[in-house]
Amino acid sequence: MTNTTSFKKLITGAGAAAILAGGTLSAGDYGKAIIDDKVPIEPWTICDVFDMNTLYESESGFIRGVALHGRYQGQFISQQEEINDTVNNGYHRWQHRRFRLGMEVELANDITFYAEANIAAGVPLTTDYFISDYQDFYLEWEPSDDFTLRVGKQKQHMTLEDTESSKRIQTVERSPIVNEVAGARPWGAVVEFDTGEFDHEVGAWLYGGHLDQPSWLDTGSAAGFSYNVYFPITETITGHFDYVFFDNDNGTRGGDGGTDAPESFGPAYENTFAAGVEVDDGRFGLFTDLIYASGRVGSGSIPDGSDTWGFYILPSYDITDKLQAVFRYAYMAEGREQRTARFSVPPGNRQNVENYNSFYAGFQYFICGENMKLMAGYDYSTGNIVATNDDVKTGSWQFAVRTYF
Repeated sequence: MTNTTSFKKLITGAGAAAILAGGTLSAGDYGKAIIDDKVPIEPWTICDVFDMNTLYESESGFIRGVALHGRYQGQFISQQEEINDTVNNGYHRWQHRRFRLGMEVELANDITFYAEANIAAGVPLTTDYFISDYQDFYLEWEPSDDFTLRVGKQKQHMTLEDTESSKRIQTVERSPIVNEVAGARPWGAVVEFDTGEFDHEVGAWLYGGHLDQPSWLDTGSAAGFSYNVYFPITETITGHFDYVFFDNDNGTRGGDGGTDAPESFGPAYENTFAAGVEVDDGRFGLFTDLIYASGRVGSGSIPDGSDTWGFYILPSYDITDKLQAVFRYAYMAEGREQRTARFSVPPGNRQNVENYNSFYAGFQYFICGENMKLMAGYDYSTGNIVATNDDVKTGSWQFAVRTYF
């Protein structure tokens, strides 16, 4: 969080010092000291709105700063799916993909409280609750640049594509293999620390919550563990390795752990591994991961204890400072269809698929950087229905607006 008051004082002080210094240097040469009092004023733009979320800030006291955060992400999907070359389902509609509001409170002693709620969650943006649940709800202590402790509900990192916030993802939806194995947001504690050039994250988790909104932690739920490490390979390439363990008895129970609290924030697999690289070379960028997971919680024709593997390659190129081209190829050996098929008609008509290939090509146009952008792309996926010879093909046009503050 920027401290605007301190910044203004710094600029003012620097200007006064410069004037005094100028007067001293020209004391012996009267009449030659020139002060230009014309301060350039930058014109106001709509993008300035995204810098106006700070409510309070101070250099002393228990509360050091308060800021509002939020995001709205909407998208229009036009999709059609065929099984054995016969139309099975399709839909063409606007989705309220994400609507969240939150608050960040900076406290003394390097402590931050952060909470972000899903507001009226659902495709039509209607629900019986204003706050559906909390996406994030945690306390963070960061006494140095090399150590962070975060306790509460938060994202469990698995793959580079999923670790990247939805505020900055380059495609309208993440790849099928990533949505199949990642996306967990349980309650837990994470320690981040550095050893030389290696950045480590170690997490301990409880995967269940109460069904009633806002789904507070169930202390009797199933537990888990995670480890992530990031390290430089070259000046432009960073490598990483992720591992998540979820105590689901080889896929025979969910995150609720068999208690009376049936909400599960856990992954679908008992063991999940990912290894990949991120490339940042000027206008060219790339994410890629090789993924393996075992011990799946069963779903229809996919039995308990199943495993899967896959990978994705996501290159991008900045055509201009405002326009970016994005491509992605992803493969999934076995799993459920993911978004956008999740919102098909009838709703939730997702197939269990295998040998699944997905191709995405699209663009991003940055109106106010990542704070406000437009996205457009086409996704084509093909594979087979699990345990059958039926082939499935899905094509979807995707148009989205993404904004956050």
